[in-house]
Amino acid sequence: MTSMPASAEPHIRAVQAVLEAALQALPTPIHAKIGKRDDDETRVVVIHGSPGDIAPGSLGDLFSDLTIPIQLTAVGTGPEQATAYADAARVALLTTPLAVAGRRIWQPWQVASQPVQRDDTVQPELWICTAQYEFKSTPA
Repeated sequence: MTSMPASAEPHIRAVQAVLEAALQALPTPIHAKIGKRDDDETRVVVIHGSPGDIAPGSLGDLFSDLTIPIQLTAVGTGPEQATAYADAARVALLTTPLAVAGRRIWQPWQVASQPVQRDDTVQPELWICTAQYEFKSTPA
């Protein structure tokens, strides 16, 4: 019997929980937000999620496996700050197990990144550092 495809939303929330715990432990704590930052936030890591890709599961359950790509955008008031937040987020994501009820989550892996960039569309200008990751989720 084929199950319903797994939802990406609890997986994105699990990423947020891991990042929030790590980023709150920094000397100057910051938050992890999903989708966008608040207008007044100049130091934050934003998680951009995806509904994921259904990977072929077993013949008995074609929709059981899910691969989820995410992008982390670290925002700071300078390039060094944005890079430091991206580094802290990467360490947390790659070394802390993700927990989603009823699912077994593979350790995330990094698939791409971009150089730090200045965002002149906001005032004062901010610096952003982005990296893309993926992880696989299977039934527990």
